[in-house]
Amino acid sequence: MRFDCAIFISLHVLQISQGFSEEALTLSNRLENTKAAKLLIFKLCDNEGHGMDCLDVFQPRLTKNGTCFGVSHSLRNGVFSILLSESTDFRNWRHIIELDRHGSQATVHETDDGTFLLAYEKDAPNSCWIRLRSYPDLNALRSGKYDHEIDLPRKLAPTAEGTPSFEQVDIKNGDLATSNIHLRFHYFKYARVDQLASGTLTNFKKWKATPSRKLNQAFIKLGAEGNIGDRSKFIWKEKSYYLQEVQGTRRDWGAWRLFLCDSNGLPLKRLNLKTPGNSTAFANATVSRIKDQSGQDLLIFTAFLHSKGSSPPEAGQMLLTFDAL
Repeated sequence: MRFDCAIFISLHVLQISQGFSEEALTLSNRLENTKAAKLLIFKLCDNEGHGMDCLDVFQPRLTKNGTCFGVSHSLRNGVFSILLSESTDFRNWRHIIELDRHGSQATVHETDDGTFLLAYEKDAPNSCWIRLRSYPDLNALRSGKYDHEIDLPRKLAPTAEGTPSFEQVDIKNGDLATSNIHLRFHYFKYARVDQLASGTLTNFKKWKATPSRKLNQAFIKLGAEGNIGDRSKFIWKEKSYYLQEVQGTRRDWGAWRLFLCDSNGLPLKRLNLKTPGNSTAFANATVSRIKDQSGQDLLIFTAFLHSKGSSPPEAGQMLLTFDAL
């Protein structure tokens, strides 16, 4: 099976899930029409010239309106590094600190008590795994001073598990020793393609993981013969959605597409994004709700545009903002 034009057209028109609502249609139209964005940036970099690949934007609860932070990764001399940056206008980003080297695909979760959890893909020659760190507050995160760290043992694939996302975090009395951290991630099945999985870290000690067979089969039935990778959960009009990256053809970097998915992660619709340069290869997407300096709610939509399948002036990290109406 392949992601050919006929399959793409049918997915776009049929809106494949019965759960596809008017709200979801409005959301998909907003994400697709990049030309209508309030702010549209390609090849995003920080003030020190670091590329901000696979940017995940977050706004801590106690920060003032308009200020947000982002974790991303940058490749220098063949090594990925995870970077923390800050912005007050979503256009200009100031580098704060390198959080780790030989790491990528990072995401941040703020707990109810102001603790920050960082999850990312840690790499070594011919292997990668998921690493979690805990930072007691924003100042600790800004200075890179974590108080807990754990490397999750691979359970489903011998060489590679990574690109984590937070599904749910439950911590009793702010103590990680009495916690459940639910993650979604992907694993390198049969050392051939990435597929989706989920797992739970109990008491920041015991890790259990299982393949997400229903989700994998749903995308395979739609023609996915490449990787099924990164996903981002977000809220739109009081409903949960996911953005899911899917590679139509194995080893083809120009075959990455994004799907809007329901609250379980099942596909609703393939997004038909339109950019000024007519780029087509999109991956590692996130949606974050942020308040600007006037207190207005915005959606920040980010995605990485692979060089194959993208217009040269657009290839790299993309960021857009929309009114969160």
